Amino acid sequence: MQLTQLYNLLYDTYGDQGWWPGRSDWEILFGSVLIQNTNWRNVDQAIAALTQATDMIPHQMRTLSTDQLQDLIRPAGFFTRKAQTIQNLLTWLAAANDDLARLRRTPPQQLRTSLVALSGIGDETADDILLYVLSVPTVIIDKYTRRFFNRFEITLPASYLAAQKAVADQLPNFTLRGLQNFHALIVAVEKEKYTKSQWQDLPMSQYRLEWNQS
Repeated sequence: MQLTQLYNLLYDTYGDQGWWPGRSDWEILFGSVLIQNTNWRNVDQAIAALTQATDMIPHQMRTLSTDQLQDLIRPAGFFTRKAQTIQNLLTWLAAANDDLARLRRTPPQQLRTSLVALSGIGDETADDILLYVLSVPTVIIDKYTRRFFNRFEITLPASYLAAQKAVADQLPNFTLRGLQNFHALIVAVEKEKYTKSQWQDLPMSQYRLEWNQS
């Protein structure tokens, strides 16, 4: 089975995920920082506090002092580092007048380079923002992605960019929506925390995944 066929099987099994969850692009963007090294329950608390204080609107978030921002996002953990990262993102957004449409017209590689240059924004977070906020088709390599492919006895390269290329090469014709949904479906599968025996009862476990080496 090719990866595109696996995607269709996952979609038929789990359905459209409507992911990334968020009431606005801003919530998704800053949520991509808050979710680092924690769970959604904690992030939801931080987002609720930020929303009540600022409506999650950048120019209102900039009025917060560092201490105020840290206090609001405390439930998400690592609040000192995450507050600095959010402030870095706010400065980055200000350079574009908080205009997401303008950012979406920026060449994708230029966007990615500028994001990963920000302290606190690594490859995975940058790709979260690109895929779900800035409408850039890309592949996200996270712990769920690696664990998912391991189930098919495929070990992705240790390097993030090499692993990203390895997966992207199997999906040459995927659209933005397809890539968004594929990542969401992988997360949905891995959040189930299937044991090895439970995995064997799933329809996709019966297939060997073809993997074209580039």
